[in-house]
Amino acid sequence: MYLSHLSLNDFRNYRQLDLSLGPGLFLFSGENAQGKTNLLEAVSMLATSTSFHAANDREVVNWHARDHLARMHATIKRHDDDVQIEMVIFDPTPPDMGNSAHAPGSVELPATTQRKRMKVNSVPKKAMDLIGQMKVVLFAPTDLHLVDGPPDERRRFLDRAICQVQPRYCQALLAYRKIIVQRAALLKRIRERLEDPHMLDYPDEQLIKLANLIIFERRRMLTSLNEQANKFQEIISGGREQLSIVYRPSFNVDPDWNMTEAQQHYREQLRQVRRKEILQGVCLLGPHRDDLEFVVNKVNMLTYGSRGQQRTAALSAKLAELAYMRASTGDEPVLLLDDVFSELDHWRREYLLLQVLQHEQVLLTATDLTGFPAEILAKACTYQIVNGEVNKV
Repeated sequence: MYLSHLSLNDFRNYRQLDLSLGPGLFLFSGENAQGKTNLLEAVSMLATSTSFHAANDREVVNWHARDHLARMHATIKRHDDDVQIEMVIFDPTPPDMGNSAHAPGSVELPATTQRKRMKVNSVPKKAMDLIGQMKVVLFAPTDLHLVDGPPDERRRFLDRAICQVQPRYCQALLAYRKIIVQRAALLKRIRERLEDPHMLDYPDEQLIKLANLIIFERRRMLTSLNEQANKFQEIISGGREQLSIVYRPSFNVDPDWNMTEAQQHYREQLRQVRRKEILQGVCLLGPHRDDLEFVVNKVNMLTYGSRGQQRTAALSAKLAELAYMRASTGDEPVLLLDDVFSELDHWRREYLLLQVLQHEQVLLTATDLTGFPAEILAKACTYQIVNGEVNKV
C-alpha cells in the first residue's frame, strides 16, 4: 500500500499542492513553520479522519480561504485495487485578520450544516467508513514521550492503531465515549437527588458490553506488540534490555475469562463502586481509565527509566505497532516520521533509518539533511518545503 498522489487546497499554509509519490523513501526538509508537519497531518487525516495536531478540525482551514474550505484528495495504490479519498473541512468562523482585504468574514450557517465531508471513490461516506482505507503509522516527537507522558497518550496509541484494522472497535469506542458522557451527567443528577439510582442500570449494561469488546481488542493488540517490541528493544540496546508492555485496565481482568464471564465480573465491579461514583459524580471504571506500563528488565520505565531507555521503549513500541498493523491486515502501512531524528541519539537514529528502508513507503520530515548517511540520501526522493511550497531537490 502506498500513497500515489496528494492534492491539498487551503489546508493550513498549503494554498495549492499537487504531489505525485510512489513506493520508497521521501524526505521533506525545511526550516521550522514551513509546512513539514502540515503535510504529514494531511496524510494522517485522510487515513484516520482526525488530526493528530489540531484540537478542532476547523484549525486546518487556511485563514485566507475565500470559501472557508480546506480540500484534500488522495489516491492510494493497494494490492488489489486503487482507492480515491476526498475530504472537505469547513470553517465558518475564521480568525479575525484585522482590516486585511484578503480576510474572509464569518458565515452564518444552519445548525445542521456539515463541517466535514468525506468521499471514498466519489461516494459520500461517514468517518467510520473512511478509517482503514489507507493505513498509516505516525511517529512524531510527542511519541517519544509515550512512556513518560500522560495515560491518555498511551490509550490514543492503542486506539489509533486498532481503529485502522478493526472497524467494530472504532464503532464501539465512539459509542463508549458517548455512554461515559451521558453516564457522568446522570451520576451528578443522582447525587443531587434529581434522578433515581436505578436509572444507572441501563447505561451500566451498555458500558459493560462496549468495555468488554474494547478491553478484548486492546489485550489482543498488546499480545502482538509484545511479540515484536522486545525484539526491537534488544537490538537497539545491544542485547542489554528486555521490554514488556503491560496492560493496566481499570477493571480487574482475568485472561482466563471468556467474553460472557468477563461481562459478569465487570457488572459486579460496577455495582461495588456505584456509591463512590455517585458521590464523586464521575465514572471510575472503564477503558477511559486504562493505562500501559513499560517495563525494562523488570523495572517500570515511567518511574525509574532513564531518558534513553524511555525513548528506546517508545521507538520499539512504534515499530511493533507497524508490525501489528501489517500482520493484522496484510497491508504495509504508510510510515510517517515527523522530525523525530533530531530527538534521537546517533545509535537510535541509525537503527531507525535501517528500519525505514525496509518499508514500502515512508514520508519523513527533517529540518536538516546533513546528518543523514549518503546511502540513505541516494535512495530517497528529496524535497524542500518553503512556506507551503514543495519543490524537488
